[in-house]
Amino acid sequence: MIDAVLKHRDDRPALIAPAQDVRLTYAELHDRVEEVAEWLLRVAGGRRLVFLAPGPDVEAALLYLGCLRAGLPLCLAEPQPEPLARLCGTYAPALVLAPQTLPLPDGWTPAPSALPGYVAARASEEGVRELHPSLALLLTTSGSTGSPKLVRLTAGNLGANAAAIADYLGLGPGELAVQSLPMHYSYGLSVLNSHLVAGGTVLLTPHSFIRPEFWRDVDQHGATSFAGVPYMYETLHRLRFEPARHPTMRTFTQAGGALRRELIAHFHSRMTQAGARLVVMYGQTEATARISFVPPERLAEKIGSIGVAIPGGRLHLEPLESGEGRAAQLVYQGANVMMGYAESPDDLSLGDVQRGVLRTGDLATVDQDGYYTIVGRLKRFAKLFGRRVSLEDVERELESAFPVRVIATDAGDRLGLHVAPDGAVRDEAMVAHLAHFLAVPPAAIGIRRVTELPLTSSGKKDYRAAEAAR
Repeated sequence: MIDAVLKHRDDRPALIAPAQDVRLTYAELHDRVEEVAEWLLRVAGGRRLVFLAPGPDVEAALLYLGCLRAGLPLCLAEPQPEPLARLCGTYAPALVLAPQTLPLPDGWTPAPSALPGYVAARASEEGVRELHPSLALLLTTSGSTGSPKLVRLTAGNLGANAAAIADYLGLGPGELAVQSLPMHYSYGLSVLNSHLVAGGTVLLTPHSFIRPEFWRDVDQHGATSFAGVPYMYETLHRLRFEPARHPTMRTFTQAGGALRRELIAHFHSRMTQAGARLVVMYGQTEATARISFVPPERLAEKIGSIGVAIPGGRLHLEPLESGEGRAAQLVYQGANVMMGYAESPDDLSLGDVQRGVLRTGDLATVDQDGYYTIVGRLKRFAKLFGRRVSLEDVERELESAFPVRVIATDAGDRLGLHVAPDGAVRDEAMVAHLAHFLAVPPAAIGIRRVTELPLTSSGKKDYRAAEAAR
C-alpha cells in the first residue's frame, strides 16, 4: 500500500491540518515519509516491533506511513494510558511512539522524536520477538481496546482493502475526506488509506463532529465526505443536522454497527435532497476494515441490508450445525482477510492461518438479489425458558419500537437491558412489548436506565462494560 501512496509526487494536497497550519502536498509527503522511515529504522535498531498511539494530527499519519515504508511491524494503540500500558506489558515492543501529553507506561524512558509533539520511548527491558516477515500492522479487535488480542495484518491486506474502498466509492484526486474517526480504529484508518491510495486529500482536525469548529473546517476546506458510526448519526439526528448546510459534502458513509432503519431512511432522504449520497457499509477489523456495501442507488429498497461484497471479495452463507431457522453464518473471502489473531508475543511469528477466509460470527440471510442482511450474532445469545434468544434481535426490536438505544445482556435466568432513552418512554411499555415479542413472562426482563450507553473508543456499544455493570 505504501508504494501506491508514495507514487503520487505532485503538488496536490495529501494532508491538511488547519489547527496545525499544515498543508502537505504529495511531493512533500513523499519526502517526509522517507525521512521518518530512515529515522525509525535507526531508533528501532532494525526490524522490530513498534507501537504508535496516534493523535488526530499530521505527525501520527507520518509515523504510521513511515513505519510501513521502513517495513517495521506496527501496532496502532488507543492513545489512553491504561490500554497502552496493558498492551505494552504483554508485547514489550522495541519502541513506543506517543504524543508528549500522553503518560507513558512505567519503565519506559522518553526521548525526543524526529517529529514535534511526539516522543520515542524505549523500555528498560525489551523482549526479543520473532516477527513474521509478512507482518505489517496490528490492530485491536472491535470492543477489545487494551485487550492482548490483536489482529495481524499484512501490507497486502491494507492495499487490497484500500483499493477496493476507493473503487466502490469512486475516490480520486478530487476527494477530500474529513478524518472524523480515530486512526487506531480500522474504519478510521481505512478513510486515510483509501484516500491516499486514490490521490485524494485527508483533512485532519482535533475537533469532535459535534463541535461547530469541525464543520467550519469542513466548509472552509471543501470537504467532500464524512465517515460515521451509528452513535454519530444518532447524535447528528438529535442535533437536527442538515446536509444541505454543507454544500461541498457529496458522500456520507456509515459502518461500525447497524443504524436504525428509520434513521437510514431519514438521512438517505435528506442527503438525496442535498445532492449527496449515503453509503451503508459493513466490515470487521479482521477484514482490515470493509467487507460489503449497499450501492446508494439501491439503498431505499434495501434498507437494513449490508449489501454486496466489496470489489474482489466474495460472500456466502455457511449453515449452522444445529440447522436452526433460515439464518446461517456469514463467511467472507478476500485478499483483505487477516493472517490471524495474536494473543501473546509468540503469535507474532505465525503465518497466515486464515487463508483468505473469514467466518464473521454474524448470522445472516440473503435475498433473491444477492443482498445480505445481518440477523444476529453467533455468540450473542441468552437462554430463556430453554429457548435461545438473540440479543441482537432484542436490541433491534426495542430500538425500532421506541426512541431508545439498548444493550441487551444475558443475566442468567433473566434478560438484562441497559436502556438510554431519547424521549419519554415507560419501562412498563418496553417490558410488555418485549415480553410479547419473545413470548416470555414480563418478570424475565430487567431494565436498567442509563443516561448514555457505554461505548468503546471507536463509538460502538461496549458490551463488556455493560456486562461488568450489570
